[in-house]
Amino acid sequence: MAVQDEIKNQEILDYLGQMNGPVPGQSLTSDPDNPYPWEKPPTHTTINSAVHALFDFMTEEETYVEIVSGLGEGMPVLNLAETLLEDGFYKGAWNTDLMLQLLEPTMYMLMSMAEKAGVTYRLDDEDDPEIEDADPQDELATLQGLNDIARNRIQSENPVSQLPQEIQQELDDFEVPESLLAKPSQELPQESESLLARG
Repeated sequence: MAVQDEIKNQEILDYLGQMNGPVPGQSLTSDPDNPYPWEKPPTHTTINSAVHALFDFMTEEETYVEIVSGLGEGMPVLNLAETLLEDGFYKGAWNTDLMLQLLEPTMYMLMSMAEKAGVTYRLDDEDDPEIEDADPQDELATLQGLNDIARNRIQSENPVSQLPQEIQQELDDFEVPESLLAKPSQELPQESESLLARG
């Protein structure tokens, strides 16, 4: 074997030695008396209970300021919702099935909070408000279609695709914290046209 091949193999071994991921079957050797939070029964087993818990967490002043700041800096609503839900899963708040069902209500709450603070938000990585290539009439038609979809889903009778009525009311009545409005160093973007506007 050439010296160059030996060096290359050693570099590969060194790289693999830095990996800290679990080995196959490692979860079967964990202590059953001290399970991880996600290995225990979840705290919330219904959408209603989980949405209320999420709303309470997201409207804490410090959390709210971080959420709105992140959305204002361009973090997509979808990415932030996934981050919040994955964090809840790892803390044992819900299982993976409920986590998937919570994605849509969480996105609606985030959009509503951003609108309350007058922050322009992006729905996902492909939603770029800076792109001006599209025809204004096409953009208006797309926005109207999204608005109609959002309104129909919120007013739907399907409990999976809507926020509980009391949460919607609390979002409507929610006051933006003073500390968010008082930050002189942070300029909030112009208010976006609401996807949640009621007709």
